[in-house]
Amino acid sequence: MAAASATPPGGTGRSGGDFTRGELNAWLYDVTPDGTSHPLWPTAGRPMATVDAGGTVYVSVEGGQSTSTRKYLRVPRAEGMSADPVTVYMDNGTGFWMIQNSGRTNTLRVQQYGLSAVPLRPQAVMPMAGRDVAVWIPVVPHAARQANSESFRLLILSGTERPEAPGQTRLITAPRRYLSDAKQEALIAYFGDHLSWPPLPAPHVRQQAEVEQIAYQARLLKEPTPERWARNRFDVLAGRDGLFQDADWYPRLGGPGRTLANHLAAFHRLVELRTITLRRVCEWARKYDVAPYLIIDKQLVPPG
Repeated sequence: MAAASATPPGGTGRSGGDFTRGELNAWLYDVTPDGTSHPLWPTAGRPMATVDAGGTVYVSVEGGQSTSTRKYLRVPRAEGMSADPVTVYMDNGTGFWMIQNSGRTNTLRVQQYGLSAVPLRPQAVMPMAGRDVAVWIPVVPHAARQANSESFRLLILSGTERPEAPGQTRLITAPRRYLSDAKQEALIAYFGDHLSWPPLPAPHVRQQAEVEQIAYQARLLKEPTPERWARNRFDVLAGRDGLFQDADWYPRLGGPGRTLANHLAAFHRLVELRTITLRRVCEWARKYDVAPYLIIDKQLVPPG
């Protein structure tokens, strides 16, 4: 859904890797019927809008004149969508980027990377709790789709952590839990839908047969065989001594025959602890040759 102009509204000359303290980058995507996302405007690898602390990003049908502190992301008009659905600005008192539902009818959904989406009602505001956040903007589905289906535009936000106040302990960015190489690889193989970015509308935890099938289709060299590799990686997550058997850091759910899908609470806990981040997932995918299990737009990958 590229526009005729090669220059997106509010575009800058800075690349997606040029993050500075307090800077916020934003992109707009359209979610297609197959669940994948595609940029609404061609960006050539650049953010569609970039503002520093004190600036504001407006998602708007009409658009506006962008300045150094006010950037407008023009979104095509759609039935059921507000003319000005989202506004993002920094709260100077807390140092958090704030996401405001500036519409008056539809509820938005705000989703931090790796976690489930939460509702944001009209005129309500919430902080951008993580570095990488998606805002789901609902629109009326196209006529060709099922009447009970949903359609969305996606606003992708990527910024820095909240700056520390003077005298406070420096934010620790190291993982809060150690993950072995096998665990890192297994999390991508089985939870790759949840780790894709932009997020998928309905991610699921893969079964062992799916993991094997992708390995074969992508011709991944997994020892001793893709079937054995998939089984071994399942064990390092849910086996007797697996990652999800550590009862000190997540609630036990289900009985002895539970599947990996029962461990979503534990998976989300790893994300909350910042053991799993978008940057680390991209590094793990390259290191262990498991990129086929992920759908990640490279322009959204944080700098290394």
